Amino acid sequence: MPSTPVNTIEDILATATIDPAFSAALGSSNLLPGSNYTLADIKQGTVAGLAPLQTRLSESQPPQITETEHCIKLRDDWASRIIVCHLTSDLQGTAPPRPLILLLHGGGHTIGYPEMQLRLARELVLAHSAVVICSSYRLAPEFPFPFSICDSWEVLEFCASENRKSNSAILPRCTDARVGFLVGGESAGANLAASLAHLARDHNLNPPLTGQILVAGTYISPERVPERYKDRYLSREQNADAPILDRHLIKLFTDAFQPDPTSKLCYPFDQNDPRDEVEGAGTRSVKHGHLGVAPAYFQVCGLDPSRDDGLIYEKVLREECDVPTRLDLYNGLAHCWWAMFPDLEMSQRRTKDTVNGVGWLLSLKKNG
Repeated sequence: MPSTPVNTIEDILATATIDPAFSAALGSSNLLPGSNYTLADIKQGTVAGLAPLQTRLSESQPPQITETEHCIKLRDDWASRIIVCHLTSDLQGTAPPRPLILLLHGGGHTIGYPEMQLRLARELVLAHSAVVICSSYRLAPEFPFPFSICDSWEVLEFCASENRKSNSAILPRCTDARVGFLVGGESAGANLAASLAHLARDHNLNPPLTGQILVAGTYISPERVPERYKDRYLSREQNADAPILDRHLIKLFTDAFQPDPTSKLCYPFDQNDPRDEVEGAGTRSVKHGHLGVAPAYFQVCGLDPSRDDGLIYEKVLREECDVPTRLDLYNGLAHCWWAMFPDLEMSQRRTKDTVNGVGWLLSLKKNG
C-alpha cells in the first residue's frame, strides 16, 4: 500500500530516524563518508564497474525478454546509447498494444550508464508487458548543465517519433504509447524526468506523456525555496551527513554539473510562471507552473538530503494542482540505498513498490 503523506514537522523529521536493518548493514560495510572521495575516484570506480555489471546482467537475463542496444544521433551528432527491453513474444506481430517507458539513470548528472536501470526495466517488462528504454546522456564536468536535460529531451522526442512509425527498426510493432507513455528515473534521473514532464506538456509531445516516475529526486533549488514552503524544507540540513549521499558528495556533483538555480529546466519545482503572482507578503505559490503535467509516482527516502524535495513537490501537485500522485516513503533509509544494499528486505520491497506504482500510473490511462 502507498504511504500516507506526512503532515506535521515532527512527523517529517521523524522519517530520518535510521532503520535498524539498514543501520546493521551499514555497520558491516566499508562505506566511507563523501569527504573521502574525489570526483575522479567516483568516475573511475563507476567506469570500472560497467563491464562486471554487463556480465552479471547478461548472465541473469530472463529468457522471455529481448534486449537490444542502439545508438541514436542527437542534434550535434553525439550518439546516445540506449537499451530497448521488451517481451520476446512481442516480435511475433500479434501482441496487443504495449505501453512505452523511458528510464533515466542517476549519478548526479556526472556518472552512470543505461545498465543501472536495466534490472528495473526487466521487472516492468515482466509485470506490465511494457516496452522499456534505458537511456544515456552526456555527463559533467565535461558536459555541464544543460547537456543532460537537452540530451534526455531529444531521446524522449525520439521515443515518441519511433512510436509513431509503423515499421520502427528499434521498437516492436506492438509498441503504442497511447496506452501508456511514462518517463522516470532515480536521483538525477528523477530530476530529468520531472523536467521532461514539463517540456512534454509545453511542447505538445505526441503522443503525450501519461505518467512520471520520480524516485529520490532533487526538484527544488536550495537557493530559491519559495517562502511559503521553507518551513518544510528541512532535510538538506537534517540529513547533511547522512550515509550514501552527504553534503560532501552533493558539493562534488554540484561543482561538476554547474546547475543554474534560476532555471526551470534545472530545478523544475518553480516554473517561473507569471500567474504565480505574490498573493501577499512571502506567499508566492508555484501552482500554475505545474497545471496539466502528467500524474506522478514518487519514492522518497527519509534519511536523504533530497527528502523534502519529494515531499513538498508531491504535496503541491496533489493539493494545489489536482495532479494525481502516489507516494512511497521509506522511513530511516538513505538515498537510493537499494543500489548498495540490494539484499535488504526493504530493497526487495522497494522493487515491488515500483512495479505497483508503475501499474497505478498505467491504470490511470486505462481507466481515464
